[in-house]
Amino acid sequence: MANVRDFQYIAEIARYGSITKAAEALYLSQPTLTKFLQRVEQEVGTPLFHRVGKRFIPTPAGEVYVEKAHSILLLNSQLDQELDDLASMRRGSVRVGTTAGRADYQVSTILPRFARRYPGVRVLLSMGHTEQLLKMIFNNELDIVLSNYDGEQPALDHEFIGEEELVLAVPRDSPLAASARKKEGFRFPVTDPEQWRDEPFVLPAVVSRSYRLAQAYFRTVGVQPRVVAEIAGIQFVITAVRVGLGVSIFTSVPLAPSDGIVYLSLGQEDVPRQRVALITRKGFYLDEAHQAFLQLLRDSYC
Repeated sequence: MANVRDFQYIAEIARYGSITKAAEALYLSQPTLTKFLQRVEQEVGTPLFHRVGKRFIPTPAGEVYVEKAHSILLLNSQLDQELDDLASMRRGSVRVGTTAGRADYQVSTILPRFARRYPGVRVLLSMGHTEQLLKMIFNNELDIVLSNYDGEQPALDHEFIGEEELVLAVPRDSPLAASARKKEGFRFPVTDPEQWRDEPFVLPAVVSRSYRLAQAYFRTVGVQPRVVAEIAGIQFVITAVRVGLGVSIFTSVPLAPSDGIVYLSLGQEDVPRQRVALITRKGFYLDEAHQAFLQLLRDSYC
């Protein structure tokens, strides 16, 4: 009875049209592969190849055999992969990279949901700026990156999943939050500069993209903010806003449920925005656990 190896050997002979080349590709000796072919042809009761000099050309029976061999090899590969997937649900890891401001939501919300569904799969979460994360995924140190992304990298696939707009972040119990109003076309309740121009501000570090966008916006609306602190890391800016040190302006990363702050839209259609993408390596196989983690990240921007 034929086994998967038999189908692979016949398919390789047809592919190369040569016993010698097929044997080299299969890491077999030529006599071994010749004896194998003779045995198979005896078992099926008909030649599978015409011998034309040193070339091996499939007979009609050989063409049928090779066609079915390819189908069987594909099914076997799919079976192996699916069995590996099932095994990976009990063990394995998902390597995720994101910027620090987006990490808090993943740790507080996405990781617990994922762990309940796949308790045997470890999540290895790395944080860094976009350039660092892209370098890590290039070097096969990460499987998935969540980041703002503007470029096109030939070795990477990306899926834009949402936009982050420049927003005013205020404590949940702030009068600014109470006075803001819902307005059609805006994601968050709307405020305007006259309501917050005299507030103390906590800004992201000067090297951050949010800082540059905030400064450009201040110039547009003619506000000179009273800055009480500049802090590296959006997660720490959020903490400063929550405890009442000041309000802030930065791009609207997903918030953990206990952050204690709210976002307010700035009331302009052309307020600066940045697109957020899920980034993977081209050709990287995404098993069920990876797909599930990707979907949780997509849901965070719905």
